Amino acid sequence: MSEPDDAADKPPLTFMALPSPRGDSRTTFYHCLAVLTDLLGADIGPEKPGTRAWYYKTWTAIRLGLRARETLPDQFFDALIRAGIYDPNPSRSAHVIKPAVAAFGCLRVQTALLDYLRSGTSAERAGAARAWYWASAAWRWNRGGWWTHEKPADPDGSLAALRRAWFEAALREFVANEDIDVRCSILPGLPLSTGATPPTFTAWSTRPSASPVLIPMNTYGTVSRFK
Repeated sequence: MSEPDDAADKPPLTFMALPSPRGDSRTTFYHCLAVLTDLLGADIGPEKPGTRAWYYKTWTAIRLGLRARETLPDQFFDALIRAGIYDPNPSRSAHVIKPAVAAFGCLRVQTALLDYLRSGTSAERAGAARAWYWASAAWRWNRGGWWTHEKPADPDGSLAALRRAWFEAALREFVANEDIDVRCSILPGLPLSTGATPPTFTAWSTRPSASPVLIPMNTYGTVSRFK
């Protein structure tokens, strides 16, 4: 069943289009998919891993298998997060990040992504930045056949504090990490206007000794931040 054209079923429109990764992490990504199919007990058949037929059957089994489960055991958590981070298609990663949020909550998923942003490899940092987009809402699978989302509850301010920590880490990583994939993946989620950026971040990123960081014109146009 196709998803209805309903605003409640679309992700929060707060970022520009997500960039695809420049590196090749397909081998790791295929391993992540294999782990998920094993956890789901899915039978992919005799297709050779990495082939088009294997890939199609694997993704279909994962999507349908996750949707069929009311709850997910804890061993699914790391597998879902890693698949979301290593997926070379930033839109398709929604198929694993949404179930992770639905099963384990925004706070746990966002905390894991922040850990990858702070201490992962460059490929993992970039993937975490892309996956963050899908972790920003509370997702629920509607038995009518589509995902719905709402603003996550935050009674004690934990999510707000985590979001501030994410923006600070993302800005610092954008400035300090010269990997173009990392910078291009972080950029869509940064509050670039001074009105949207917390004052402490604005003061740090525009200090007089700063030098510009440039993103190539063929990526997003020329964008300057500071180093």
